[in-house]
This record gives sequence, structure tokens and C-alpha cells, in this order.
Amino acid sequence: MKLLSEFKNLIELEEKQDFSKFDALIRAGLGNKAQIQRLHTILGKMSEEKPNFSVADRAIIQNIFNKMVDLITNNSQIFRQTRKAVSEEIEEPEIISEDVHKEPPFILLLKRTAVRLYPGNLKVATYHNQKLDRDFAIPFKVTGTGDIQSEEVVNEQDIVENVMDTLHKIVDGKSAQKVKFATGETRKVDQYTASAITQVHKALNPLNKKKFADMVHKSPGHFSKASDFAFSKAK
Repeated sequence: MKLLSEFKNLIELEEKQDFSKFDALIRAGLGNKAQIQRLHTILGKMSEEKPNFSVADRAIIQNIFNKMVDLITNNSQIFRQTRKAVSEEIEEPEIISEDVHKEPPFILLLKRTAVRLYPGNLKVATYHNQKLDRDFAIPFKVTGTGDIQSEEVVNEQDIVENVMDTLHKIVDGKSAQKVKFATGETRKVDQYTASAITQVHKALNPLNKKKFADMVHKSPGHFSKASDFAFSKAK
């Protein structure tokens, strides 16, 4: 489908910057500089549910993995920083239940996948449970002392509505409204622009719908890229 392939190109352009620090490490000696593009392909495959790597690709991965292990374990400073970062993540053990298919699980453990900062010192953390394959969003309030308060003390009105949800309301209400981005910036969006973006959003599969909605919500600059893409499809 042409729309899907072009959308993937748009997302890939947005995500290319994610390789910049990795590329810097490769050029510094972590890997073969001549294989950077091939490494990008390998990293892309790792996001697939069942990635298929060639023997040569597996050798490249193993070589970089071995070097990273040596680097982390042989440098005390890097080791301490890595251990601190790893300790923030909760490892997922087996659910304590004799038959998870007949009874709800007695214990659910969540692993943090992302943290978003919103206006008003509000952070929304997303968590994933592997057993249920479900994602959860929990808001936290950062106090003046730097302490974190859980969702029990967070007002729902403090949570910024996703821009894509507002765009659907603009289309349904047939009137322009202000949208608020993750950066705290606002912009007034007309019905024509909202309609073009939501039409593209509806045509995507669930995974790409989420990526597109996240892109639209990031900032006015990302919103402009998404709207330009949507208008090009409306011609």
C-alpha cells in the first residue's frame, strides 16, 4: 500500500537521529565504520517480532556485544552508571499463578518503557506487562522538593490531551480549536488541516497509528511535518 510505505519513510526520517550517538560510538572504535548502514538495518530488524538475521549479521552483533560487555565490566565508572540505570528497570518474573488462563494473575509486574514531561511538573510514565501484553500510563507529580507523588494526588485536568484526540474533536465539531503539544506550546488548527491528518491516521494500522499520533503530539515542528505529509496525500 503506497500510503503505508510513504508513511514508513516519514517515520524513518524522524527516527534516523536516534542512531547518531550509536554511530559516534561505532566511529570511535566500537565497530566497523564501513558497516554503519548495515548496522542501521540490523537495528531496524530488532524491532520486529521475529527478526531473521544472516550468519554475517549475527557475527556483527556478537562482535559489538562482546566489546560493549568488556567496556562496561572493565571500566568501574561506566559499570556504576550502567548498574544504576539498570536498577531503575523492573525485571519481569513469572506470574505467581498455577493457571493464568482460568484465574486473573495474583501479581502483575510492570516494566517502564517511557517517561513524558508535561506542563505543570507532570510526568506520565508508560509501563508494559509482558504476560498480558498490555501498556499502562501512570501520571506522577514532581513536587518542589523533587519528590515524586503518585497518580493518587494528580488531578486529571493536569494531563495534556493528545493532539490527535483534539484533531478528531475539531473534525466532529467542524470548528477550529487550539491544540496543546508535549512541549507546552499551543497552536490553533482549522478543520481542513485536522481532517487531512485524521484521514491519514485512520488509514494506518494500529502500530503506525500510535507512531503517527506520537509524532503529531511532540511539537509544532513535528505537527507541521505530519500536516505536510497529510496534505500531499490529499492531492
